Amino acid sequence: MNESLNIYLNSTKVTPSVIESKLLHPNLQKTYPKRYVYIRLKMYAKDFFVSGNEPRMLGLAGIRGVGKTTLLWQLAKYIYNNQSTNAYFFNVNTLDTIGVSLFDTLEVFQSQILKQRFNTLKEPIILLFDEVHDDEKWGKALKILYDEARTAFVVATGSSALLLQQSADLTRRMKIEKIYPFKFTEFALARTYFKDSYQYFHPKYQKSLHMLPAPKDVAADLRNALFYSSDIKEVQTRFAQIGQQLSKCNYFEELSRFTQGKLDSFIKEYISYHNIPNFLFFSKKADITDSIIGLFRRVILEDIPKISKNVNPTYTERLLMRLAASDEINIDKLSQAIHLAGKDIETFIDILSKAELLNVLRPHGKLDSRLVKTRKAFFMSPSLRRALLSLIYGDNINAELRSKLFEDIVVMYLKRILSDSVISFASEKKGVNPDFIIETMDSPVILEVGTGKTTTRQIKKYQRDYRYGVLINASISNPEWKDDTLILPLSWFLLL
Repeated sequence: MNESLNIYLNSTKVTPSVIESKLLHPNLQKTYPKRYVYIRLKMYAKDFFVSGNEPRMLGLAGIRGVGKTTLLWQLAKYIYNNQSTNAYFFNVNTLDTIGVSLFDTLEVFQSQILKQRFNTLKEPIILLFDEVHDDEKWGKALKILYDEARTAFVVATGSSALLLQQSADLTRRMKIEKIYPFKFTEFALARTYFKDSYQYFHPKYQKSLHMLPAPKDVAADLRNALFYSSDIKEVQTRFAQIGQQLSKCNYFEELSRFTQGKLDSFIKEYISYHNIPNFLFFSKKADITDSIIGLFRRVILEDIPKISKNVNPTYTERLLMRLAASDEINIDKLSQAIHLAGKDIETFIDILSKAELLNVLRPHGKLDSRLVKTRKAFFMSPSLRRALLSLIYGDNINAELRSKLFEDIVVMYLKRILSDSVISFASEKKGVNPDFIIETMDSPVILEVGTGKTTTRQIKKYQRDYRYGVLINASISNPEWKDDTLILPLSWFLLL
């Protein structure tokens, strides 16, 4: 047996000290707060161990730095403390480094550590795999594991591009949980929790506050009010109730005190730099930019080649730079600018979408028109676009390009809370087009995004039928109403 593997396997057993070391900030000596998705992951684990319910294999997929490994260890802590201490952790990147496949590792693990085959186990076992995509045949190995280890609860983290490209057999077995960048309320919670490390918090901010959680039930109420109201009057009624909820909890007042009255700057910080959890403790903007560019290069050079060997890294970088300066995907123009065939650009964009660097939307209309018309590309995190723009423009990013960061964050939220099939954009050849069409109920909701826009012209002049309009405005603090349109503060939208 490979001696390095022998040594490695003897260190895979999960212990309380190992768990705590993974979840404790080394200098601040505080455990990392839990993401909202943790509640759902914990429910899956509890249902399996208590009732034997599926799923019993989870895949945590998301861009690098989004917090997948921390979530894995938080879930491991819950299971260890409440269900079973028979837990093992495998870093597949380490296995790749010592030259051992995941399949061979699990074979030796059964003979040397468990002293029995998976299919003979009677007691529950927890198997954790980090960066599972680093093994080329990870899908086959986990399929066999699933079929053999009936008492095992399995959690694997990996690149979205690869976890979401799994075989049909594994699709039936593995439940994929997409891990997104921070919601604003998660960012605010983390900032107030780690307030001593935040240089801008108010020194008189009440020390007794452990952290500032999201307003209870407001996210669900906002979602229903914005996208599932029958008409603008129902939106107004629901928003009056939401306003009362926010007044009672003083959420924005607390944040304003925390930021010394600079809530707008706090929101801009979140959008431009700190929506990716891994960068929470970066204070210098240049360091965040450098790290994000490094993230791009790792995805381009390490993740994408595992999907397709034909995607040229140089062309991929050029394409991303072009898309950062314009959300419209015009294949002919991109082909001329990058000197790449149109079909190759289509392939590249599809892979970048699967890698979750991009959120790609299709135009509103019938299915055939959706297939042939121009699409639009938004970045999974506005911080990704901002980092690319800084390479082109430095600190001189104009207002028009900065407004695209707001569009990115809006699309990121929409993709998280709504089905892809109901989100599109207007693309009429004649007339004025609003930014987004949300196709819920019997006629759609029209959504427009602007930093300080108050005119509803692009909504009112839209020539197709719609229930009501929503204009998201980054410069106001309370909802306003104009005819059949809600002018919604960005700060309220970020509570979704």
